Amino acid sequence: MSNTFLMRLSLPLIVLALLAAPGYAIDIITRKSVQNRLSGSVTAVTKTEVTLKPQTGADVKIPVNDIAQIEWDGTSAVMRGAMGQENNGNFEEAINSYQTVLDETPATSTYIRADLQFFIARSLGKIALQDDTRLPDAITRMKAFTDGNSDSFRYYEAMDYLGRLYLASGDYLKAEATFTVIERSPFEDYQLAAQSSKARVMLAQGQIDQALQAFEGVLKAPGKDEATRQRQLDAMLGKATCLNLKNQYDEALKLLADVVARADENDARLQAEAQVRRGASLLGQGNNQEALMAFLLVDILFPGQQDFHAESLYNLSKLWPIMGQPGRAEEARATLETRYPNSPWTKKLTGS
Repeated sequence: MSNTFLMRLSLPLIVLALLAAPGYAIDIITRKSVQNRLSGSVTAVTKTEVTLKPQTGADVKIPVNDIAQIEWDGTSAVMRGAMGQENNGNFEEAINSYQTVLDETPATSTYIRADLQFFIARSLGKIALQDDTRLPDAITRMKAFTDGNSDSFRYYEAMDYLGRLYLASGDYLKAEATFTVIERSPFEDYQLAAQSSKARVMLAQGQIDQALQAFEGVLKAPGKDEATRQRQLDAMLGKATCLNLKNQYDEALKLLADVVARADENDARLQAEAQVRRGASLLGQGNNQEALMAFLLVDILFPGQQDFHAESLYNLSKLWPIMGQPGRAEEARATLETRYPNSPWTKKLTGS
């Protein structure tokens, strides 16, 4: 047997061995700013950037505010399925799936383990935002993640959830302090998001004029890129909420129409909140039929946004009888009580 033949026979095996080696791990990063994904091996992670070593060429440093997703080498089908469960609003199932993967992931896979810990905390946080009985556990879990992963690229996202959980629990001082940490980040879009979040803390305390001024401050900032413009859409929703509370419904509706027109139709959370705020504006005007349609859109299109879905179901249970359809009202009420038994909107409906 010739040496040439042996070399030809061995070459595919050598290539496969190299690809299977740790140095050839393939991590895939999806960026927000460009369509092309980057692949290579993540060699360093901080709370501000991720360093990727491509198979060819120089290292690439990606700022965390431009990272939409990282699919780590070795990501299992169960983990991908759990992400789908979370995206569809099946948070309890997602937590169980994430925990199963975490239990089977070796301690050496630090990046994957950190992501799984965050995904569990995030899913629990989403539950707690519409079920206040889960808030203490959710806060503890998210606080443990931020304390133990201060250099994770998930850090600022985790701090945002922690701030929202503090806000939902009525701990306004801790909520404001948490959002201030994000405001001190080096990213302008994160800074604007934190300013809007602090405005929502004011709003929760009945400081409507101060909150309105803070939201307007975000809107006056120059929208340098798509990320900052997205944060300004969030601020427009906050401003519309303030206008509704000041009974300035016409102005709120104009603002909300602009949000719906400019927002990505795939941004389920932003679109759901816009429709809920529209419904509130239309109710304030006495336009019950159009208000019902706004809340119905959330029920049909955005049930995965559980807090806004619960609010919509509450309003539908009140509006359907006015439209002469008490049966639909009972359906909305039953769905609210079954899916969200501990939601503030369920408690408001039942008087508990």
